[in-house]
Amino acid sequence: MKKNIIRRTMVLGMALTLLCSLCACGSKDAKSDQKSKVDTSDDKTFVAALAFMPDSIDPTNLMNAADMHATRNCYEPLVEEVRGTTDLEPWLAEEWEIPDAKTYIFHIRDGVKFYDGTNLDAEAVVYTFERAMAFVNSVSSCVEEIETVEATDDMTVKITLKAENSGFLYNVAKIGIISPEFCKKHEEDGDWAQKYLKKHSCGTGAYQVTDYVDDQYVTLSKFDDYWQGWKENQIDVVQTLIVKDNATQIQMLNSGEVDKLQIPLTENLDMLEKNPKIQILKGGSLQTNIFTFNMQKAPFDNPKVRQAVSYAFDYEGVKNNVYNGQATVPSGFMPANFAEHNENIPEQKQDIEKAKQLMKESGVGSCEIKVHLCEGSDDQVQMAQILQANLAEIGITVKIEIMPWTSLVEENTSPETAPEMSALNMGAFTGDAAFFLKQNFHSINSGGSYNWSFYEKPEFDKLLNDAAATVDTDKKTELLKQAQQMLVDDCVAVFAASPNTVEAINNTYKGYVLHPLDYFYSIRFYQLTVDK
Repeated sequence: MKKNIIRRTMVLGMALTLLCSLCACGSKDAKSDQKSKVDTSDDKTFVAALAFMPDSIDPTNLMNAADMHATRNCYEPLVEEVRGTTDLEPWLAEEWEIPDAKTYIFHIRDGVKFYDGTNLDAEAVVYTFERAMAFVNSVSSCVEEIETVEATDDMTVKITLKAENSGFLYNVAKIGIISPEFCKKHEEDGDWAQKYLKKHSCGTGAYQVTDYVDDQYVTLSKFDDYWQGWKENQIDVVQTLIVKDNATQIQMLNSGEVDKLQIPLTENLDMLEKNPKIQILKGGSLQTNIFTFNMQKAPFDNPKVRQAVSYAFDYEGVKNNVYNGQATVPSGFMPANFAEHNENIPEQKQDIEKAKQLMKESGVGSCEIKVHLCEGSDDQVQMAQILQANLAEIGITVKIEIMPWTSLVEENTSPETAPEMSALNMGAFTGDAAFFLKQNFHSINSGGSYNWSFYEKPEFDKLLNDAAATVDTDKKTELLKQAQQMLVDDCVAVFAASPNTVEAINNTYKGYVLHPLDYFYSIRFYQLTVDK
């Protein structure tokens, strides 16, 4: 069957990606007086504040949220997410065919050029996917299912998967296509040009990197030969300033020094809402913040202890005190804005007496546990402190340790080295609900990806595998609802909060749409127009 759009029904929102644990906020000790190089008084220059410097502009070697902020404006996928939805639409591929859930055929758009002047064709797409498959990084999960990728003619690409996956198009939407000639020209010792692409770009996107100054700013300038063309009232230059202090970012937005922030806005709303030059946008999210249980280490190998902790946690306190009311209490792991959300699962509720009873039934007396967090994640710290106070009431002493993201990942590679609990701010990386559940709780990802609960249950795996294999939407939804219920029944984590999306932007610029699958409040600058 031939497709040119795939639609999914859901509420407008915006979630963080599977990388949202990569330090949601920057440290508080960095300089905040950076000056932009370009003339930011020009309305056609947009100034965005980033919490930290991009490590790389390479579309298949993303390491943090700042990387994504830049790359999503430089590189484009074959199919794109429709703004404000989880629908997909043709982009660098004009159309596609799906003969079966293992075979995907893409017909490449003609007349598209890379920054180096070379043309987009099937070989460029094949090269990009092969390059992505050669890496082990954040993008690897989107291509790990590929068996072969081949050009069947100059403008057609056929991808064959190892196993059926009806949601694979959502993975394709995460792969930005890159110029093979550019990469080959700058390759060093077989590195696929990774070193050079840390600070340079060569995609088909509306903007390209024209300046990169470590720890200060990245400049993106419009690509004159962009295949969609340009209108007079669109943005010419984007200056991304590195401002590591959250309070300073907010101050700079309020004063007009920057036009948009990278940080969530749960505080200072009253001040910003009073500013007539600022537009506030609010929506739901595809994010669930959790505390994982190490289910293979005492005391959380005991299901009654896990249940006791879940009942002891103050969900409403987190919602109101950590997120200033800009959050919802989760009902299971999957955010309610997913079309496949199991609406029959009730919201979590604190019940201290029930928690005490469950601890008594568990046979586990007073004990001490460690909870590890990612440095720079202020909301995780506050949630952990609430957890600490809650668990003290049921005889569990909590020691909180904050560490770099890399250290947190490393220790969670095995249940032996992992702490009893870890904090994760988890958001949907793609619009595929099965992928979201698989990433976090399928046994294949135990000790890897984000299954830090070390949950290994064949019945759960089968539900996800069957959901991925079917093209029947109703059947897939039912299977995923069963999987969600199983996670609740087995109490695999504390589902702490689903923060709402609250963003602010200079109202000189029109056209910005909250998007459920954007990364850390990133933005497609091409969508903006200047209101003169």
